[in-house]
Amino acid sequence: MNCAEGHELVMNRRRYQRYEIDTQLHVALLGSEQRGTLRGRSLNISEAGIAGVFVTVWDVGAPVRLEFSVPVTSNPVRVGAVVRSRSGHRYGFEFVDLTPEQREIINKTCRTLALLE
Repeated sequence: MNCAEGHELVMNRRRYQRYEIDTQLHVALLGSEQRGTLRGRSLNISEAGIAGVFVTVWDVGAPVRLEFSVPVTSNPVRVGAVVRSRSGHRYGFEFVDLTPEQREIINKTCRTLALLE
């Protein structure tokens, strides 16, 4: 199996399609180790989470607060999340406890980005 086939296999196992999005991503670590808000860049988004690049180290499982802009609303999206994966400076965050309004904005964002692919 070559690299492209392996990547395609991983993509087929995902619950949600990912869509490229390039925006500032602000992350605040929650809990006793709060260090303020750090800025990075988003890579992609799905209905379940968002990935981004940061020059920092967070543990997988750490609860965070995310803030980012999307093309379907003028207000920034602010949601709770958990660090689910880390590879070098690349982090994957899973959204948690979304309100119906937050879920609709994220779903609408994914539908809009799907049209642009």
